[in-house]
Amino acid sequence: MTEISTDQSVVSDLTNQFTSSLSDVSFSSKKSFSFSQSSVASGLKSSLTSLSSSISNFESYASSDVQKLMTIHQAIEKAERGKG
Repeated sequence: MTEISTDQSVVSDLTNQFTSSLSDVSFSSKKSFSFSQSSVASGLKSSLTSLSSSISNFESYASSDVQKLMTIHQAIEKAERGKG
C-alpha cells in the first residue's frame, strides 16, 4: 500500500501564497459610459463585464481550492495520528 504524508509548512506556505495573491486580483471599472448606438462601446462594456465575472469566479474557485487543500491536509494528519 502506498503511504501518503503531508507537511504542515508546505501546506501553510502554499495556502498563504495563494491567499495573499488573491488580494492582488481585482477589477472594477472606474467610470460608466453609455453610447447607445456605438457597437464598439457595447462590445467593450460586454468584455469588461465578462472580465469582472471571470475574476470573481477565479477568486471563488481559488478560495474553495485552498479550503479543500486544508481539509485534505487535516485528514492525512488525522490518519497519521491514528497509525501511531
